Amino acid sequence: MSALSVAEASLVLGLGRGTVARLRHGYWPADPRKIERAWNRYKAQRGVLASWFLRRVYPGGIVRHAGRAWGGSPLVDRTGQLLAVARETGGGLVAQTLELPAERLPLAQVRNEVTA
Repeated sequence: MSALSVAEASLVLGLGRGTVARLRHGYWPADPRKIERAWNRYKAQRGVLASWFLRRVYPGGIVRHAGRAWGGSPLVDRTGQLLAVARETGGGLVAQTLELPAERLPLAQVRNEVTA
């Protein structure tokens, strides 16, 4: 976000201009919760992916994440492999292969029941 002016960054994040200016100069407050909330709102608005988790591909191309089963046709041939998965802004899941060149694969929930 360094390409934005202090005023623009202030508007985008919903923080005061002084706070943004201090952040740019390396000042980090003792209680950063307000800044972290602003950053999380910004990421959600921009569709920035959340944290990545390693998940194993089970037979049938199934990946278990957050108590649900997810899958996609490209995963059928990847049984036993580890993938990185993350939430998308619409609530879906995306997987990324760990070998190069990395591939991003959209996943869809395949069952409504909770997995064990």
